[in-house]
This record gives sequence, structure tokens and C-alpha cells, in this order.
Amino acid sequence: MGRTRASGLAGRLRRTGIVAAVSLATLAGIGASGVLTTAGRASNPFGVMLPPRLASSGRGVEVARTLGVRYVRPHAVLTAAADASCPTCDRFRQAGFELVLTLRNTPDPRVPSRPPGDLEGWRQTVDRVLSRYRPKVLVVENEENSAWFYTGAPEEYGAQLKAACQVAHQKRIPCTNGGPVSTLVALLVYDRYRTSGQLAMARDFAARAFPPEVRRQLDSAGARRQIEKGKALLSAYRAAGVDYVNFHWYIADTRALEEAVAYLRAQTGLPVITNEIGQHTEDPNQTTAVMSKVVELGLPVAVWFSVDAPKARGLVNLDGSLRPTGEAFRSFVLQHVAPGWRR
Repeated sequence: MGRTRASGLAGRLRRTGIVAAVSLATLAGIGASGVLTTAGRASNPFGVMLPPRLASSGRGVEVARTLGVRYVRPHAVLTAAADASCPTCDRFRQAGFELVLTLRNTPDPRVPSRPPGDLEGWRQTVDRVLSRYRPKVLVVENEENSAWFYTGAPEEYGAQLKAACQVAHQKRIPCTNGGPVSTLVALLVYDRYRTSGQLAMARDFAARAFPPEVRRQLDSAGARRQIEKGKALLSAYRAAGVDYVNFHWYIADTRALEEAVAYLRAQTGLPVITNEIGQHTEDPNQTTAVMSKVVELGLPVAVWFSVDAPKARGLVNLDGSLRPTGEAFRSFVLQHVAPGWRR
């Protein structure tokens, strides 16, 4: 998220990420429910990614505490930079938050990552970063299907991911992929319905998950290329030995979210997390509905993207004050899940 980007289906695939019970059973064959603590409240899966200036200020910890989150996603560690560091990690860890930490192989956040030319050197860098910051989850790259963030082929990404996961597992740190954009994830669900002959379900899903300009391109050559790339990435995740399959999500429809999670579970056999979930609007009802679905589905990690961008609206203002969506987020945590950060 962040820069002004291309329009149309291809742009959406680069920038944001793509029924009844019988359809979910067809997608996954499994069900999911919230994980309850002994106190009868759901275990807190929620985290937040704050605007860079706010996260770097003294207010960042206070805002994360106010929201009641368990996890914080700092801005990515740039492993090709001269100083592959995380300026905010120590502050949030010392305040009791767990880190969902992204590593990107680029010297500049505005420049797409490249596959490492030297995998052994990459492993050594990953080792140093993990030893320094001890994240709860290691995330390798960001939106790896998107040319805005990653230039390599799925096979190259798979090799990079596998190398990082090997290092993480030596340190008993779970690892996951960077997160395909929500439009691609939704495209994969749509394609599954269509290719299995469930055309009515495909049309119903498309009507809920995609805006009109995307629906007009669902059967285009560009969409087919993205679907094939998405399938190749899912295979790469499995082969790399990740602990979770990670995805990004901005689609408001909660049934579509449930279908997407069911699809990813079925295709990978892995628990599903999201290190980037958010919304295009400032509607607090959407915030609460999505959070409720996250808990119902039992996602162990769900990090809310609270940074204003061309296709995202944060939970807070730049001064740290809560917007109506932030108030809704905070109220949901207080009412429905166990406390987040450790005192």
C-alpha cells in the first residue's frame, strides 16, 4: 500500500492484493471457529500497523495500547540497506507487544525487492535480524505477486522463502509468506468456483467481492495470468515449509472473507493468518463485522493496516486520536477478546 498506482484489474492486483455453507464445504471441506480462552473470551488475534511517523513517536506505544492489540507490525526491515534495522522494534517489544516482522530484500522501500543473488548471504542477514529482534512471526517480503513490491518469479520467491524459513525454524520462530493482494486471493476463489462447474456460486461471489470495473475483466487474459501466478505461489509456499499461509484483505464482504480463508486452508493445508487487513472506507460497522469474522474463523494473527493510502483508511489520525473505526476496533477488543499487550 502507499503509492499512486495503475488502474483496472492489473492495477488492483498490484496494489491491494483479490453462499451458503455448501459452497464453503466445497472450497475447503473443513470448518473453523474462534479459539476460546478458559475465561470464555476469544484469544486476541489482533495487531496493528501504524503510520511511520506515529509509530516512531512516543505516541505509537500509547495508541497500540489504546487499541488493545497483541501484535505490532513495524515497517519492514530492508535487508539490502547498509543498516538492516528496525528503529521501532525494541520500543514495542519492551512495551509488551509481539512483533510480526517483515523482511524485504531492497535498500529502499520505494524500490521493489529482488530475489537474493546470494542465498547464503541472505540466510546470514536473516539470522542477524531474527537474533536481534526475536519476532513472533517472520514475514518474508510483501505482496510478492505484485510488481510494485517484488520482481522475482514464483520459483525464485520460493527459494528465498525456504532459505529464510530454515533460519527461522532454527530459532523456533514461525515464518510465513509476504501476503498476496486481496484481489488475487478473491480471483483464486472465483476461479475455483468457475472451474469446478459452480457457475452460479462464481457469479454470486463475484458480485460480492469485486467492483464493476474488475468484474468486467474477470475472464480476461490478464486475469488468467494472475490466477496462474497465484497458483504457482501457493505451491511455492507449501514447498518452502512455511508455518502459516498469509494473505492481505480489503474486501468488505465477510462471506467473501470466509470463502477466501476456506480456499487458502484447503489449498495449502496450513493455518491462515493476515498481516494486512483493513478497509477502503471509514465505516465502523465494516470494522466490527470484519473483526467478528476474523474471530469466528479462528485466525491466530490479524494485523490491521492503519495507514492512510490511496486504497486504505487507517483507524487513527496522524496525531494518534481514534477515528470512529478506531473506536469500533477498541470497543470490539474490549468486549470480545482477551487482553492484548502484556503488562
